[in-house]
Amino acid sequence: METIDWTYAISTLIIRFVGIFVVLGVLQIIMQITGRIFARLDIRDQRTSASPTPSPHLTAEEAAAIAVALQLHRPSQHRK
Repeated sequence: METIDWTYAISTLIIRFVGIFVVLGVLQIIMQITGRIFARLDIRDQRTSASPTPSPHLTAEEAAAIAVALQLHRPSQHRK
């Protein structure tokens, strides 16, 4: 029966255990950097895109569409 070299076994386990956290730490740093880059790009896109300001008054077409939607949404009393 062969003997187990416990120093080698424990050292490889420790190296693998620490290695996992090193890899996870590197991935977290990369994700934070790319997140900041995409956030800046998103802010830049929002600044350059001109969003139309909504009008405070409804047009006749918009009022008609809202009325039809409300009528369709309300349950009818004549249905049985």
